Amino acid sequence: MTMTTEQAVFELDLYGFTVLPSVIPESDAAELVRILDEADERIGIEYVYDNAFARSVPCAPALDDRFMALVDNPQALAVVERVLGPEIVLGSMNARIIRPGDPDQPFHSDIPHVHRRITGTPVMLQVVWMLDGFTVEKGATRIVPGSHRHPESYPPEGLDIPHWIQPTGPAGSVMVFNGQCWHGGGANCSQERRRAVFGHYRLDAWMRFQTDPAQYIDEAQWQRMTDRQRELLRMTYGQGQKNAADYYPDQMRDKRYD
Repeated sequence: MTMTTEQAVFELDLYGFTVLPSVIPESDAAELVRILDEADERIGIEYVYDNAFARSVPCAPALDDRFMALVDNPQALAVVERVLGPEIVLGSMNARIIRPGDPDQPFHSDIPHVHRRITGTPVMLQVVWMLDGFTVEKGATRIVPGSHRHPESYPPEGLDIPHWIQPTGPAGSVMVFNGQCWHGGGANCSQERRRAVFGHYRLDAWMRFQTDPAQYIDEAQWQRMTDRQRELLRMTYGQGQKNAADYYPDQMRDKRYD
């Protein structure tokens, strides 16, 4: 059953997350898995941020146009834009591969304390593409419902967090969650890898990138991108324009970003 945008936004506000089932066919997800595994052999790195243990492949849209199509997927983007509005930036879209035996990642938030908003529009939504089916055994992402309302980015020291869940779904499904939610990768107790792509949509065009797409996307792929993909990746003016203004002092300025 297709999740309506209204229902998804309601769940995001109430719980801090929602799951959009079967956004793309499982056969399409399987093809993305194949492409990702080949890329992991070439350019994959160990990912250990916040005590995570996983493989990471940066800038998934640069791997193939089929990954680029996830950037402005109509069903997923409709939810993001309903919450954040149209003036957003895709701060990164990187792949994570949880291997058999990789442990739980401790709970954390993607939003530092200074940027947390307990009411009103959050500054970021995370869009998780389940390239493999997410199951508890495979290490589906753990999340603490309602933690997007807490003022701190990490659980308080000395207190237990007993009530958390692991949203699941078939390959091709999407989990969208408020970046303020406490969450962490689950332990993979299966004999198979669990692959996902995390799209980090940020409020307002002045937000800096986590992964600057200009370092990965070539001119040929830029020519094939949709106008909305170029807007989300701040590549409207071409592949050669440096996008992360906070990192590049010679960045071209545009009045929309002043």
